[in-house]
Order: sequence, then C-alpha cells, then structure tokens
Amino acid sequence: MRDELRQGENDRHTEHIIVAYIHIALELIARYYSAQMTSSQPMSVDILTRFENLLRRYYRDGLQQERGLPSVKYCAQELFLSPNYFGDLVKQLTGDTATSTIRRFVMQRAEALLIAGHTITETAEALGFDYPQHFTRQFKAFYGVTPTTFRKRRFQAQPE
Repeated sequence: MRDELRQGENDRHTEHIIVAYIHIALELIARYYSAQMTSSQPMSVDILTRFENLLRRYYRDGLQQERGLPSVKYCAQELFLSPNYFGDLVKQLTGDTATSTIRRFVMQRAEALLIAGHTITETAEALGFDYPQHFTRQFKAFYGVTPTTFRKRRFQAQPE
C-alpha cells in the first residue's frame, strides 16, 4: 500500500488497489479479534469475577462518593482492557451489556438499602447518584415501580 501511495501516479487503479489493501487489513484484524474471543474463554470467565470484585471494591472503598456511578470505561481501565473489548467480552459471556451488568449490580444494592430502611435520598447518595430523581428514574426503569412503591409493597408483604 505504501508503494502504491509513493508512486504518486493517480491512475484509476491506484484508489481501487489501496481500498483492497485496507479491506484485507480489516479482514485480518477481524479474524485475529474473533480468534482472541474464542480462544480466551477461561481467561474471560476470570474477567467476570474480577469485574464483580471491582464493583464490590468500588463501593466498599467509597469511590461512588467522588466519582459517581461506576462506568464501563472505568471498569475496563481497571481491568487493563479497552472499553470496547471489555464490553464485547461481557456481552459474549453473559449475553448482556457491561452497562446493564453495572446497572443490575447498582439496583441490587439499591434494593438491599431500601429494604434495610434507608430513605430514597440516602439510597441515591450511597450509590453515587447525583440526584434522587435520577435514582428514582433508573430504579423504575429497572424494577417497573418507583422506590416508594417498592418499599410500600415490600413492607406490606412482611408479616408483623
């Protein structure tokens, strides 16, 4: 490809040749990427364990107070992977996106905090949400009910 570009001849074939070289390079990259995804299954499962541990540590160390909710980019960096590759690994292994996995983890923590008696504001702050309203929207999108309705139903269902 370099030789084609150096020749400086702008005949009608040069552009087609360069495009063909680029196409071949992209196909080789795609083949390598596919091989990496299928040959690294044991390592990939370890990535999921490390991902879950990372999320637990994120909240244990109180990083949500300074950084807010954990992001895919943060998790990928901490696991020494590119965000796209990390996202592809999570999707391949779980069938779900990395963002959804993080959201599920956060919402499970939210559920536990609400059941333990924390207010919506306390729960939102503890999880790293900037505003309780944002937490309420996310909670409703995930569970189908608002945190207030969830708490009412939960406490009504418990025998006294």
